[in-house]
Amino acid sequence: MSSSAWHTTLEGRKPLNVVIIGGSLAGLMHGIMIKQLGHNVRILEQTTSSVRTDQAAGMGTGPQGREFFEQHDVYAKPYSFACPGFQFLDKEANIKRTLNLPLNLTSWNVLYYRLRANFDAFESTFCPTPPKASETDGSTVYDLGKKSTNVTYVDELVTVEYDDLIRGGSGTVHADLVVAADGANSSTRQCLLTTVQYSYSGYVAWRGTVPESKVSAETRKLFDQRFNTFPMKRGYIVGYAMPGPDGSLRSGDRLLNYVWYFNCPTSSADLKDNMTDTDGHTHRNTLPVGKMRPEIWAKHKAHAAQVLTPPFLELVNKTNEPFISTVNDCVANQASFFGGRLLLVGEALTLLRPHTGMSFNHAAVSCLLLQKVLKGEMDIDQWEREVLRYREKNMLLSIAVGSYFQFGVLSPSFLLSVVKYIFAVVREQVGRLMQGLRAKL
Repeated sequence: MSSSAWHTTLEGRKPLNVVIIGGSLAGLMHGIMIKQLGHNVRILEQTTSSVRTDQAAGMGTGPQGREFFEQHDVYAKPYSFACPGFQFLDKEANIKRTLNLPLNLTSWNVLYYRLRANFDAFESTFCPTPPKASETDGSTVYDLGKKSTNVTYVDELVTVEYDDLIRGGSGTVHADLVVAADGANSSTRQCLLTTVQYSYSGYVAWRGTVPESKVSAETRKLFDQRFNTFPMKRGYIVGYAMPGPDGSLRSGDRLLNYVWYFNCPTSSADLKDNMTDTDGHTHRNTLPVGKMRPEIWAKHKAHAAQVLTPPFLELVNKTNEPFISTVNDCVANQASFFGGRLLLVGEALTLLRPHTGMSFNHAAVSCLLLQKVLKGEMDIDQWEREVLRYREKNMLLSIAVGSYFQFGVLSPSFLLSVVKYIFAVVREQVGRLMQGLRAKL
């Protein structure tokens, strides 16, 4: 179906019945935007509880992420705090240089509960008085325990099949539009693009958080000011403040969060050891909080004592529940299916490496562009082009940053990603120039 046919078919259907597969950040963002346009939204979420355990994940929102909140957040309280930029430390914790690049820092939990409050007025300690729905909003359902298993398209309707993990059995739901936001392990993407696979980058991310109140005054002052980076031979560690466990943004109540990128080749015995938990199960992507074997953590802390600058060493030594994730790539080169009736967004479309902190922003871009489609200001083909362009640049930039620190400036992965990034930027600029010229003719 062409994009013009998509608009012709849907323009008379008000409100649309929209199904979103996946109820995490990307799914909630799209759900809020769509319901505020007056359409009915049902989110199918695989987990069986709306209460999420601490993800121990600090996050930045990015420019389009902030734009999303400016347009769609009706819970009028701060969700992040400003950080003026980056500072790079040496081994003695001296500040070698700074980079003024303002950031808005928050956490996964704060974003999740804020988005839930806006989507379906879910009450939490983070948002105890959620806003009521507007009279012009469409209906919303956050449907727990629904694991999507297949998608099909017949007679201008998309059918989503799912297993019911709470009541048992299975079911189906039909939709005018489906947004697949079911993350990096997307079952929807696996149904549509069977050849897309994970590829391991060659390094892992050790993560942990420490209450701001538990560290020394020197460390607290350093992390209160900026986003900190300490590069070392074949690796680097970053750290920054994030909201406290209850979402507090006040200095002293917050957590200090760090991510240590550590080379661990596929062929090394360390990779399997590091990813094997206390029950003997080897994880492919993330070893959960509380599951790290004591001997593995002791070995890593001993190495930290040899290589880290004192503030970061303090954070590592005071971490009670570390966890570790592999850094992977997973890229789909198509975002629109069934003539624009099914869309892949967020990490279901592309798993960005975390170095540039653009995962949330990537989902916000597709959400804000889809808003233009639903308003008739953009066609679905243009939406896909813009989303893929943005994805490609940020994917290559994140690979370049990671490869530079982990493997060096002469590494093939760094050089290739830089060349591809430059080519992508030039191609985008030429494309926009030609588009402008055609519009004038």
